[in-house]
Amino acid sequence: MKALLKKNVLAKAASRWSVMGLVSTVCAALCLPLTSIAQSNQRQLLRGHVPAVTARLQPVSSLPGLQRLDLSIGLPLRNKEALANLLEQLYNPASTNYHQYLTPEQFAERFGPTEQDYQAVAAFARASGFTVTGTHPNRMLLDVIRRRERY
Repeated sequence: MKALLKKNVLAKAASRWSVMGLVSTVCAALCLPLTSIAQSNQRQLLRGHVPAVTARLQPVSSLPGLQRLDLSIGLPLRNKEALANLLEQLYNPASTNYHQYLTPEQFAERFGPTEQDYQAVAAFARASGFTVTGTHPNRMLLDVIRRRERY
């Protein structure tokens, strides 16, 4: 029974990560046609960051004049295998890590994106015409906005 419960917990966690990853990837894929190199109208593509299921999508139009685009860019977790092992240990009564939960700061340090990666994404967003509107301590989300001005 405990093994089944543990598998369900891990499956639910993995499912949530997959959904979050897919949503963030779709947002990123939709955002790519709108991005431009600083002070240029050329498109800049990130190679190897778009899943095959979204790679075939074609842009339908540009952002209409004076319309605003709010996005949250999701960054992937690091050390996924270590995280899966930790989750297994947290719910195993025989483990020394049983119910030894991490603080949000510890989680971010061990499994969240690095500060360097987070800053690189923020810099890329700014260079692509976005304004960073929110940061998060776990570095898993970066909130950005883009306004299209009339020409």
